[in-house]
Amino acid sequence: MRLRRSTLSILLAITSLAMLAVITACGGTSVVATPECYLAQEGQIVGAAGVDCEPPAGATVQPTPTPTPATNGGGSGRVLFITYACATCHMLDSVSQSRDSTDGPALDGVGSKGADYIRTSILDPSAEVVEGYDDGLMPPDFATQLSAEELDTLVTFLSEQ
Repeated sequence: MRLRRSTLSILLAITSLAMLAVITACGGTSVVATPECYLAQEGQIVGAAGVDCEPPAGATVQPTPTPTPATNGGGSGRVLFITYACATCHMLDSVSQSRDSTDGPALDGVGSKGADYIRTSILDPSAEVVEGYDDGLMPPDFATQLSAEELDTLVTFLSEQ
């Protein structure tokens, strides 16, 4: 038994020293240049995926793209639902990104309440708060974020649910 403990201690010490040597040889705790730190997009390296990343030597890094709302013809209602983060809080069976969302009420069947109810709920979420949910959870500024065309597209989409 004494021999096993000694062997284990020696192996642990050797492993620790080897790891220390590797860390020292790679620049200690400085930033490590690895391509895994970057997001690949269309064959290019795009933006750092972590704050401790440096681009690989000789790589040109493109800025990380910022998602923008769909504006071509108002976009599809489904795309707008995802783009404006509705799927973050509201579950809707037709939108797979919202399957685990429970912060806001589920929207399956919301079309039965009518387009006016949906429009008012988006533009003035405090006008009628669904039972079991607190007022103030939904951002009140969608009137300034959505164009009139986007609002119509989103209301139409939700009316069909």
